[in-house]
Amino acid sequence: MRRFFTMFLMLIFSGILAYGQTKTISGQVRDAQGNPAKFVTVTESGTTNATTTDENGNFSIRVKQSAAALVVSGVGYETQTVNATGSNVSVTLKQGTTELAAVVVTALGVQRQAKELGYSTAKVKAPELTQAKVVNLANGLTGKVSGLNIQTVNNGVFADTRITLRGIRSLTGNNQPMLILDGVPISLGLISTINPNDIADVTILKSSSATAVYGPDGVNGAILITTKKGSKSNPTVTLSHTTQLERVAFMPRFQSQFGSGSSEDQFYNGVYDPIENQGYGPRFGDLSLATTDPDHFRIVDGKLFSLIGRDGPGGIQEWVPYYAQPNEKKRFWNTGITNQTDLSFAAGDFYMSFQNVDIKGVMPKDVNKRISVHLSSQKEFNKNIRANFNVQYTQGNYNVNAGSSFGNGRDYSPYWNLINTPMHIPITKYKNWQNDFFSSPDGFYNDYYYNPYWAVDNFRQRGRTDDIVGSLEFNWKIASWMNVTYRLGATYSGSSYKATQGALNYSLFAKNSGKSSAQDGDIPSAVFDNTGWSSRLNSELFATFRKEVGKFRFDALLGQSFREINSKGQTTGSNNLGIPSVFNTSVRRGEPTAVESNTKTRLQRFFGKVSVGYNNWAFLEFTGSNDIDSRLANPYNYNYNDISFFYPGLSASVVLSEAISSLKNSNTLSYLKLRGAVSKTGNVNLGAYSLENTYSQVGGFPYGNLLGFSANNTLRRTSYEPEFVQNTEAGIEIGLLKNRINLEATVYQQKNTNQVITVAYSSSTGFPSALLNAADFTNKGFELDLKLTPLVKLGDFNVDFKVNYTFQDNKVNGLIDGVDELGIGNGNFAIVGYPAYTFKLTDYLRDSLGRVIVNGQTGMPSLDPVAKIFGQTLPKHILGLNLNVSYKGLTLSAVADYRSGNQIYHGIGPDMDFSGISYRSGSNDRQPFIFPNSVIETSPKVYEPNTSVYTQSGGYGFWSQGAFNTNINSNYLTSGAFWKLREVALTYTFPADMFGKKGIKGASVTFTGRNLFTWLPATNQWTDPEFSNTLGNAQGVNTRDNNPPTRIFGANVTLTF
Repeated sequence: MRRFFTMFLMLIFSGILAYGQTKTISGQVRDAQGNPAKFVTVTESGTTNATTTDENGNFSIRVKQSAAALVVSGVGYETQTVNATGSNVSVTLKQGTTELAAVVVTALGVQRQAKELGYSTAKVKAPELTQAKVVNLANGLTGKVSGLNIQTVNNGVFADTRITLRGIRSLTGNNQPMLILDGVPISLGLISTINPNDIADVTILKSSSATAVYGPDGVNGAILITTKKGSKSNPTVTLSHTTQLERVAFMPRFQSQFGSGSSEDQFYNGVYDPIENQGYGPRFGDLSLATTDPDHFRIVDGKLFSLIGRDGPGGIQEWVPYYAQPNEKKRFWNTGITNQTDLSFAAGDFYMSFQNVDIKGVMPKDVNKRISVHLSSQKEFNKNIRANFNVQYTQGNYNVNAGSSFGNGRDYSPYWNLINTPMHIPITKYKNWQNDFFSSPDGFYNDYYYNPYWAVDNFRQRGRTDDIVGSLEFNWKIASWMNVTYRLGATYSGSSYKATQGALNYSLFAKNSGKSSAQDGDIPSAVFDNTGWSSRLNSELFATFRKEVGKFRFDALLGQSFREINSKGQTTGSNNLGIPSVFNTSVRRGEPTAVESNTKTRLQRFFGKVSVGYNNWAFLEFTGSNDIDSRLANPYNYNYNDISFFYPGLSASVVLSEAISSLKNSNTLSYLKLRGAVSKTGNVNLGAYSLENTYSQVGGFPYGNLLGFSANNTLRRTSYEPEFVQNTEAGIEIGLLKNRINLEATVYQQKNTNQVITVAYSSSTGFPSALLNAADFTNKGFELDLKLTPLVKLGDFNVDFKVNYTFQDNKVNGLIDGVDELGIGNGNFAIVGYPAYTFKLTDYLRDSLGRVIVNGQTGMPSLDPVAKIFGQTLPKHILGLNLNVSYKGLTLSAVADYRSGNQIYHGIGPDMDFSGISYRSGSNDRQPFIFPNSVIETSPKVYEPNTSVYTQSGGYGFWSQGAFNTNINSNYLTSGAFWKLREVALTYTFPADMFGKKGIKGASVTFTGRNLFTWLPATNQWTDPEFSNTLGNAQGVNTRDNNPPTRIFGANVTLTF
């Protein structure tokens, strides 16, 4: 006992002595701009004793009394050694040359060291985002991040984009990532309302392993946007103006041989028709037509002229040169102009910006105006309590063509009517349809369709949008090891529009003249008014904990969140107004159209994570989230277990370059990290009230006071489960030659089960279809990022080059017993054993060798009654190339991207073949031909190559006919591959001392270009394969509602005061 007591006293004495030989040094580390340097390492020189700074750059470390120095290092900073004398130090770190991000914004806005993460992320800084002065943030991200596919589905004043990360997770549901602005989840649709110049950086969380704590909202990954804050230096005012010109880059390929007509003579030559919209007439420039058809042709000054249209009042006629004018169709489109002005003010903890964007589109008379205001403020009440406030307001006002919203959705479209204009018609001559007879509906040459300029004016949609995004955040540092955060976020989006159809009352002259469209009757005026709003409330409360024990560091997070989404929409309208000039349903004839919708959904989550770090090179993290989702609740048989689901996750990383002592000071290998992650998450692919069978009023009701309802077609079950996503990924990160060369590679696989699909159901139940949890598919891919920063450095001359590559693929494993395929729409199918999604389209009847079977007498092919499986609709390969060259104040940047592995169906193709203006419709000089790769059935199931039987027509009788050509989808199916020079920017920044003391701190001039060149396969004669007629899952189809591709040129001036 005495011996034990003696040893105990000696230990206490030794501890006191040791403690007396140490001291505590506290301090703060900041970067060159004065911002906190977060999570950098502070090491006692010559020892392994180390700590890291917190989110505010603060640190505290116990060192020996004799310690002479502290070594401060962090990825992205130059290592610095500071004197260890005294109890408090301040350190300012300089930016390093490495591209490996030292700090990453992760889920919930929590900032962490990049080396701790077991999953893949990417960070795009403000200069890269805005180098080409984009109006839409999504365009600034294109081609810059592996795994991120941003598809511009159309141009014009909205230039909508579809965004996906690592392919798809749902066969029938939403596949786009969530958007998080300064820690607050908001609707992805609001990305176009965010001013790109307000953004400090964007972090991409690519997988559900990174976003598990967001539950179903984060199943598709996330885009985290951090906006700019106040300036720690002197107050700064920035004024910027950009002007951009947008012009049609290329049109579909036209034939330039034949004019108006829709029939052919006995020699297969086109017959002229002056009132035709189709271009299957005689050959251009054939002077003999003035002799053979003098009623329609004449020679003036050696040039052949043709009569177009019917005679006007008093026998007046319209004659035009009978030569192809392909540029007329391109000249129909305007030169779009975008003017963007930005003003921002930053001082201390306050930031404010204003932006005005005025867009005039390539579609004549389309305009869109956007005004936005952004305010941000931070307040530190003391060293332990701080608050952040952000609010953004954006108002949009637009006026666009709405021809596709009326009639059959086709006949009033300006592009459709432009297509249905023969190649010799000088269409730009007919702008003044209000005052010129031959431009007016009464006198326009085309008997069947309309002047596209009339369609531009007569069908309009005018609307306004108001979007408000606000957040309030409180942070309380309760203790050195504990921090509590509460964040409240709210969004409100309101919209209203009025779509109008002007009345068209043909004159008695037009009706008596026999004009076909006039015989169909007048067009009454119509109006549709829509108002709607949606709101989203997010509340998050979480606490973070950090404790270091020897070489181990423990971090934990525990929290709860609540999200509520409300929406309301209402549309009223009438297709028959009694007073043509009054677009109001109160002057309607008959019953109005009225539709209303109201929805509310709620989601509550309890989440947590625990991470363990060893010696600052090994990290392990566990996550868990329990989601309670109102969309899964049955209002008639509520069961808590039906709506509550738990999702676990695990990730790990090992920094070998710090773990292995022989690698620490290597001049070759600067950084080496291995990482991996597994997680399970769920996607609730159900709308509000999806567990209730719904009813709708049937046609003819209400009948007076009598109501009539019928059950809708889909049977609902009493309970559903989420679609489960099991994500697995592994990666390696390598830095070479002092991180001048950085390589990151990731492989991933997502098993997507329990997919919600609609399947055919027994009609005896009264429901032809049912909604079930049934299907499953696997999504997999590979990502590679190579950064050469710098590739070349010679004094002030610097070249950076970055490459990112993505391979993504998937396979449908099963749907439901007895069902092998599921139609998604747009010719897209989910087929067992094939990728989602795969085209299933019409094709010619073929033999077993793929040769087209033609009629032995007529030489004409025929439509196979069974649709066939073709290629996938989503790209497999995505490549981005980023170049930055700088010399002193001059910087050249460029982005190019490539996509392939998919197919595109060009819906504009059959439209152009029908009208006879397509290049392919002029093939073979419009003479009969032997159908390529064709065979003739010589006896049952025996086929011989066709070498002598010509088609019975090579013109109108073939190319415009559905049975032989336009109904054969495979004729318009091409590779979706393309190369695109996405953006180029040349910037000159004037020397700061050039302005002396005139109040100007800096100035720059930038010249920009977007989509300057596009390279397509020869088979693609139509349009940009990026374009699509939907933002939904059923991609790969473009139509006449997609404007032609454009290229953009611009210039910017920026002044800083």
